[in-house]
Amino acid sequence: MTFLLPRRALAMIAPVLTVLAVGGATAAASGHHHAAESEKLVVRGAGTVVDGGPCPGGVCKLTVSDGAFRGAPVGTGAYTSDIALHVAETFPNGEGGVCAPIEASITLGAGTPNRLLLSVEGDSCQDGAGDPRTTAFTGLGKFKVKHGTGAYAGARGRGVATFLEGADDQERMTLIGRIVR
Repeated sequence: MTFLLPRRALAMIAPVLTVLAVGGATAAASGHHHAAESEKLVVRGAGTVVDGGPCPGGVCKLTVSDGAFRGAPVGTGAYTSDIALHVAETFPNGEGGVCAPIEASITLGAGTPNRLLLSVEGDSCQDGAGDPRTTAFTGLGKFKVKHGTGAYAGARGRGVATFLEGADDQERMTLIGRIVR
């Protein structure tokens, strides 16, 4: 069976093909190359959230210790995180509990020459109501690759981040986005 395009369709496609051919020839002649391709970045991690004590100026400092991650294309390793929880800016979660803005820095590959430093901005919300010191929280934010070393030198990227912190201070982290190396 032969498939024929109507003449009007061919007339509309021809200028597009010409522009693509000229653009490709111009790029090849000028030595320009396509930008590096991005790849999916998916990371899952688990660690323990450690309270940093008092909250001067309404900002509580938290850290993640004993963090371990696995993912693609980053493999496995240790991670650390420093978190600023802005408790002076709390707002209701709709269930009788509270939410607060968060800012965090995450280092994937902590202690190795191949590290990715990410910044995160978002919100953390109490799951339900009750004493916030003894309940679970869910955090959601956007991350950005700020810096890389070793195999990730010059890396850039972005995506979404989720954090599930149980009442036992155990955190589960998920990062989903794209990275260019």
